[in-house]
Amino acid sequence: MELNVDDVIVAVSSAAGFAPVGIVRVSGPGACHLADRLLRPAAGVAVSSTPGFRRVACEVVLDAASALPAAALVFRAPRSYTRQDLVEIHTIGAPAVLEAVVRRCVELGARRAQPGEFTARAFLAGAMDLTRAEGVAAVISAETDAQLAAARRIGDGYLRESVERAMDELARLTALVEADIDFAEEPIEFITPEQLGRQVDALLDALTAMTKDALSAERFDAAPRVLLFGRPNAGKSSLLNALSATDRAICSAVAGTTRDVISAPVRLGRLDGILLDGAGVDDRDTEVMTLARQMVLAESQRVDLVCVVVDAADDPVAAEADLTARLGGRPHLVVANKIDLLQPAARVTREQRFRGRGRAVPLFVSATSGEGMAELRAALASRLAGSGQTVGASVLVLTARQRQALADAVASLGRATDLAGGAACTADVADLVAFELRDALDALGRITGRVTTDDLLGRIFADFCIGK
Repeated sequence: MELNVDDVIVAVSSAAGFAPVGIVRVSGPGACHLADRLLRPAAGVAVSSTPGFRRVACEVVLDAASALPAAALVFRAPRSYTRQDLVEIHTIGAPAVLEAVVRRCVELGARRAQPGEFTARAFLAGAMDLTRAEGVAAVISAETDAQLAAARRIGDGYLRESVERAMDELARLTALVEADIDFAEEPIEFITPEQLGRQVDALLDALTAMTKDALSAERFDAAPRVLLFGRPNAGKSSLLNALSATDRAICSAVAGTTRDVISAPVRLGRLDGILLDGAGVDDRDTEVMTLARQMVLAESQRVDLVCVVVDAADDPVAAEADLTARLGGRPHLVVANKIDLLQPAARVTREQRFRGRGRAVPLFVSATSGEGMAELRAALASRLAGSGQTVGASVLVLTARQRQALADAVASLGRATDLAGGAACTADVADLVAFELRDALDALGRITGRVTTDDLLGRIFADFCIGK
C-alpha cells in the first residue's frame, strides 16, 4: 500500500444506499482550501479561515448552475481523525448526489481515497497503533452484539499494553545479551546464562498463555447453527420455513421427504443464525435412510444448539426420551410441534406426563398457525446468546494476523530458550540468542505497528471501507 500523505483525499464516508443525509470526507494539507472552492458558506466566511470544531452552513457548488444544501464540519490539524485538516460535507444522502460531490472534489485536485486510507493516515501520524486500527475495521463491519463486543476488545488497548510490556522486557534482555557480545573481552558479565534462561522462559510462558487464552476474532464472524432434530414427519421442515420466513424446505405429509441436510438463514432478535434441517431420525434400515441418519447425527455434534422436535399429537414423551438419548449430552431445546391438532385438554395431559416422568416441559408450538413461535424465537436467541463465549474485561481477542505474529514470537523465544539453556551458553551462541530475541521483538512489533512493511499495511487497510 503506497500512501502519499500530502495528497488531498476524498471519499463517501457514510453507509452505502439511500439516506436523508450522506457524508463526503476530505482530508489532507489542502483540504480546507479545496473546500473554499467547493462550498459557498452562508455566513460568507471561508472554510480555510474557520477554526476547528465548527459546523458551517453552506451549499455545495457543483457547477455554475447547480448547488446543494449542505453543512460542513471543519476539523483542523492535528485535532482530527487523520491528524490533518479534515472537512466532512453533510448533504443529501442519494448515492448519485454523493458521487457528484466526490467527482467535483477530484476536479478540484483531490484524489479518491484507497480503502482504509483515512485510518492509515491516522496510524502513520501516530494517532493509533495497528491494534486500534484493526479494531476500527472490526467495529465498522460488526453485525451482531457479539461481533461488536469482540471488535471493541480488539481495539481497546488491552492487547497493545500487553504486547508493549513484553516488548520492553525483550528489548532489555536483547540489550544485555548484545552488551555481553560487545564487551566479551572485558571482565564484565551483564547477564548470566542462568539468568537469561529463566527470564526468557518467563517471557515465553507469558506469551504462550496469552495465545492460548485469547479468543479468535474470526470465531465471532461465524453465525451460530441450530439443527432441527426429530423423527420423520414431526414438522421440522415446516418449522424451518416458518422460522426463516422462506420456503427452503419441502413440506409433505409423506414421512421422509427430507433426506439431505438443508440450511436457511434466520434472524433471532439481534442474532443472525443458520437453521439446519435433515432427515428424520428413526430405526429404518434402508441404505438411504441409514446414510441420512448418520449424516444428521454427525451434524448434531457440530452445531451450537439442537432443537429436538417432537410431534405433540403423537407420543411426545417417548419421542423426546429417545431423541435426546441419541444426542450424547449435546445442548438442546425441546419443542412440541403441531399443537394446532390438539384439544386444550390433550395439551394439559401431555404437559402432566412430561412432569410426571421428571422431564422438562417442552415449548408447545404450531408452525402452521404460528402459536408459540414468538416464544420459540426468544428461547433460541436466549440459548444461543448464553452458549457463546463472552468477551470479559481481561480477555484478549486476536485477529488471525495478530495470532500469527504472537506465534512467530513464541517460536523465536522457544529457540532462544533452547540455545540459552545449552550446556555452554558462550559467546559462540550469544549471537544466535540475540538474533532470536530480535526476531521475537520484530514479531511483536508487527502487532502494534512498530515494525511495518508496505505489504503488511496494504493487507490490513484493504479490508476497510473506502471512506474510513
